[in-house]
Amino acid sequence: MKAHKIVLGVVGPLLLGSCALFGLPTTYLFKHNPNQADPSAGGNAVASVSGGMVSTTLSLSGLTPGKAYIAHYHAFGPDSSTNPCASNGPVTAGFPNFTADPGGNASVTLKTDMGKITGDNGAYINVHFASDPSVVPICAPVKLAKG
Repeated sequence: MKAHKIVLGVVGPLLLGSCALFGLPTTYLFKHNPNQADPSAGGNAVASVSGGMVSTTLSLSGLTPGKAYIAHYHAFGPDSSTNPCASNGPVTAGFPNFTADPGGNASVTLKTDMGKITGDNGAYINVHFASDPSVVPICAPVKLAKG
């Protein structure tokens, strides 16, 4: 049984990535970063490709009600080649600013040219506090290894 889990763990992300290439939606899960900000925050990003454009919708929960946020695709950075969320990469595409509703939920969509997030350019999606972009409660890894 363990062998099946290992195979799915290795092959699953490759299959999901290929679904996006064929226009089928691909879902990426947010994980909490090692900080105290929004400790119950989570959610997912659903990306689909059509005509060279990528549409990505973030569905988030557990945010601070009424707080303003920003979110971005980031490229792989120099700090890690195997953990995109820890790689400290530059921004490649930005979502519109958004505010969590009274229940701490938010949804925001970005439509951008596929070239901006292809390969290492779209390694992960971070959600930041708009008031202090250095605070990043959650991150969704999109690409699992550099290169």
